[in-house]
Amino acid sequence: MAKKIGCSCQNFESIDGFYSLNEFENFRNHFKKKLEDGVVLEIPVKKKYGGFEEHWYQCAGCDEKWRLVYPDFPFKGIWGKVPEGDDKAVMEKL
Repeated sequence: MAKKIGCSCQNFESIDGFYSLNEFENFRNHFKKKLEDGVVLEIPVKKKYGGFEEHWYQCAGCDEKWRLVYPDFPFKGIWGKVPEGDDKAVMEKL
């Protein structure tokens, strides 16, 4: 019997820095497709990462939360899981 495949976010890998704006844009465009296909849902950011522009996403299969923090030189941006506890923080005022 074949092994059951888990949710899509099990294939996501953290990115600790985009090394060019082109790399970031390619990732963002690839990820937009996952959003359009309903693999992930965009959710409100509850605790910002250092004040940088960012978006949070929740896996439609398991509710795991991920963040995309935009690069702003010299910061190279990140893609990774939202740390436990940050998703329960009170939303920051803009």
